[in-house]
Amino acid sequence: MKIEHGDINNPTGNAIIYWRLKKKSKMFKNAKILASNFVISALQLKDETLVVNFPPVLVDSYEDLLVIAESNNIDLIKGEDIDLSDEIDDFNEFYKAQIEKHNGLIQEYLIAYKQKRQPEETEKSLPQLINLASETMESVRKLIKIRGNRDVIRVKIRLLENLHEDLNRTMRGFDLRNIIHIIERPGTEVDRLIDLYKRKFYAIFLENYEQADMLKREIWRIEQTLYF
Repeated sequence: MKIEHGDINNPTGNAIIYWRLKKKSKMFKNAKILASNFVISALQLKDETLVVNFPPVLVDSYEDLLVIAESNNIDLIKGEDIDLSDEIDDFNEFYKAQIEKHNGLIQEYLIAYKQKRQPEETEKSLPQLINLASETMESVRKLIKIRGNRDVIRVKIRLLENLHEDLNRTMRGFDLRNIIHIIERPGTEVDRLIDLYKRKFYAIFLENYEQADMLKREIWRIEQTLYF
């Protein structure tokens, strides 16, 4: 996650996610930015965190958006650039697709916010373990791609093995064994798997079991192609 205004270690609970629009489109009125504001409630309903996601708006420039974020103490999260197509004819469906695609960013922010509200503990909390596992997997992949130091890679893989034990001791469903076995393989499918594992862990933590099950099925499908 790339936060361009604010601090992921101290999230405000009020955030804007934005996408830069490439090319021009009449539907988007030649705007350069698509942005959406979401707010996490300080209240909880039956231990569930409440989030309000406001409708998207078009913004003329990044500078205008940054001023809004700074003057209102809003965290600013960067999404991916979007290539516009003349075939887009439904703005709401287009926006819905972007939110679904970048749902992991919102979940990651939500976990950081919940982690901030938890009291200090001597042992790592579940959100901290999830974040550490995600960061370690991404670090290993970067080292593999640049053919980094093998000793460093082995140390990080041992850390993943320990995190697997810690995660499952805290809550069932955080299985890292399969990804550990293939994490050193080349190919974009392994990178895709790491993103799916991360999103699955977030979904389990947030008790979004329907999404977790969907991600689990996609993980299984990709792993079958890599194992067989």
